[in-house]
Amino acid sequence: MSLMVAEVYDALIEAGTSEQKAKAAAGAIPVGGEIATKEDLRELRDELGERIEQVKHELGERIGKLERDMGERFGKLERDMAVLKFAYGPVILALLVKIAFFP
Repeated sequence: MSLMVAEVYDALIEAGTSEQKAKAAAGAIPVGGEIATKEDLRELRDELGERIEQVKHELGERIGKLERDMGERFGKLERDMAVLKFAYGPVILALLVKIAFFP
């Protein structure tokens, strides 16, 4: 136990608290080095802000890449569909002519 916690423990014992409860209460008090200071919180805020900006940038790049990839894929799909339309048109016309004129 640190000095501060030991003093709390001793004070609780003198006040008539059981040894078990005094240990638990003294152990629950944070030691000075474990408490975050305003400066610690500012540094953490700045670090988190920088990390958030990095993640935003990375997500923007990934979304841009996905948009480009999807644009290319949809373009290819549209071209393929146009070829199919052009190829099946004459076939369907020929079948209709056969059915209409050559039963």
